[in-house]
Amino acid sequence: MSSLLYRIKSVLSRVVDGVPLGTNLGLFPLLWMLLSGRLLQSRGAVIPGLAALGLAADAVRRCWAALAYGKWQAPQLLRAWEQLLRAEASLQAQQYGH
Repeated sequence: MSSLLYRIKSVLSRVVDGVPLGTNLGLFPLLWMLLSGRLLQSRGAVIPGLAALGLAADAVRRCWAALAYGKWQAPQLLRAWEQLLRAEASLQAQQYGH
């Protein structure tokens, strides 16, 4: 894997670190799917988007269960993302097309 992929893996791991074990393992591929553009390619369909990542059928079901039934809340993940951004000096805000 390239150093960029290791960096993205590290960042996503830190974002889901605060959610319970199992749920975090299911949310990680969901976030990867968002970042990779697979959700756009599947026109917003989560299960086909996860399958497009190359996950096995049982892994897709676990991710879906984490999304639907896991113990997490969007504000919790957004706070973790914000804290990560504040702590990382190398991450800079970008704006395109005001």
